[in-house]
Amino acid sequence: MDIVVTGFGYYGGYWNNPSGEIARLLDGVLINNFRVRGFVLPVSFNKARVILREILESFKPKLVLGLGLNPSTRMVDLELASVNKAFFTQPDVDGFTAKYIDVEGGGPSILYTTLPVEKILVECREKRLLPLKPSLSTGLFLCNTIAYIIMKYGVERNVPAGFLHIPPSTINQLRRETGFGLPLQDILDTVRCVLEVSTSGLN
Repeated sequence: MDIVVTGFGYYGGYWNNPSGEIARLLDGVLINNFRVRGFVLPVSFNKARVILREILESFKPKLVLGLGLNPSTRMVDLELASVNKAFFTQPDVDGFTAKYIDVEGGGPSILYTTLPVEKILVECREKRLLPLKPSLSTGLFLCNTIAYIIMKYGVERNVPAGFLHIPPSTINQLRRETGFGLPLQDILDTVRCVLEVSTSGLN
């Protein structure tokens, strides 16, 4: 039984994107008898959507978790919802910009995560004291686009599915890509906790 974790590749000044690094580190790991399939998506509005849909169709995972970098956050943000819109004026890696377009034509305006949010917050934040908090900050760029596709899959398949925004790592800080960095191990431990709680009791 497979679970899918996605992150992103390089973008802008962030050549070491911690979301992609976490996806790579988790690839092949067993969590509660589920095999993690980790994938790194390009920061491309058109390509990332196609690749993600192909991954979901191929593996039909029992859980899907997307990861994306938010340079302004200082904790791991558990995103509660996503919207069926994309708007960004800073070009993606293909030079594409979006002027308030649908992520999926005819899809619901808003989708909510199907992850067990309360259980995750109790176990990961309160008991394990990991740097995690709920959030409504998916934005309108690629993170929201991927979150929307993932949450739609979760709603349609009735499986846990959601998105985490993660902070820069100390690697980014050492490379002077940011003024703040959380140890990559702390980010990894938090993501693993989310996966462990979300797969607990899952068949």
